[in-house]
Amino acid sequence: MSTKQPDAQDRNASPLDRETNPQQIPTEWLQNAPRATIDDGETEYYAVLATIERTLANADVLAGHRDGRGEEWTVHVLYVRADGARRVSRTYDASVTETSDGLKVTPKGLMGSIAVDGEHVTPHSAPVTEEIVDALDELHDIDVEVDA
Repeated sequence: MSTKQPDAQDRNASPLDRETNPQQIPTEWLQNAPRATIDDGETEYYAVLATIERTLANADVLAGHRDGRGEEWTVHVLYVRADGARRVSRTYDASVTETSDGLKVTPKGLMGSIAVDGEHVTPHSAPVTEEIVDALDELHDIDVEVDA
């Protein structure tokens, strides 16, 4: 049995699939995800892309010198307006389950859409991408007209 303490470089996990490149949110994530109630002055933004991040615990936890979880899993979700041109992001803690196909990562408390008022949450503009257009269509049945 090794007693070698992991150094900082050892603790940096290599990127997971979808960790550095956002991917369309799996449809099963949205099946039971609540949608926002939209009040006057608010706009609905739809969950479209996600990035999964895994962070390893500090060396004391990994070595058993301190209690804590060995890994922290986070899901970063991109929400866009129905035209795809304005966006905001939210971060969710994730639960991880080991299955016969590998690890299943699921965000805790994911919202299928959120209400944005521009005062408490300020969206930013970005070009409409094919990824976003496809995700709005496939996940939320929203057809976006893209100017050529």
